[in-house]
Amino acid sequence: MRRFLVACSVSISLAAGTVTAEAGWHEFWHSVKVDFHRNNAWPEPFQSADRAATRAPFLTQTDNGWKMQNTVGTFLFDEATGELNQAGKLKVKWIVTQAPLHRRAVFVFKADKPEINQQRMESVQTYISSLIPEGDLPPVYFTNTEPDGGSGEYFDAINRAVQDSIPSPRLPPPANGAGGSTGGEGG
Repeated sequence: MRRFLVACSVSISLAAGTVTAEAGWHEFWHSVKVDFHRNNAWPEPFQSADRAATRAPFLTQTDNGWKMQNTVGTFLFDEATGELNQAGKLKVKWIVTQAPLHRRAVFVFKADKPEINQQRMESVQTYISSLIPEGDLPPVYFTNTEPDGGSGEYFDAINRAVQDSIPSPRLPPPANGAGGSTGGEGG
């Protein structure tokens, strides 16, 4: 009888241990299978994330470049009225008609005074409305970054000064006795 009780207790303890060991056994083989497939497909799941991380700074630079290109700066407004001048109208017209569709947003450089900002914004929106009479209008935003550049008069003055300083094109006079016959006399 004693052997029977020992055998029963051993078999019960083995059965209980088997259930506990069996529960971890399936998870172990599942993780082996997952790891096998991950290792065999290794570079692909991570390449997309690496490529996106590599491209992110360039996308930011591109966005900032378009923002700068589409910014209507101080010199494109009339100082007295805050209305767009002729150059400003041409710039806004190019932005809303020629720029790629997903880049058609106008950025207005913020002035120091709120009244001037309001005048600038109204001027740009009114002009855009005259260019696109129906449909959705491109968005207009304020920005604190002014694009490089200056007034057209300044650059025109520099260009004229450069053109005025260019000497007129002339050939140098021929040197005496430097050779070459000019007459029709033959030897």
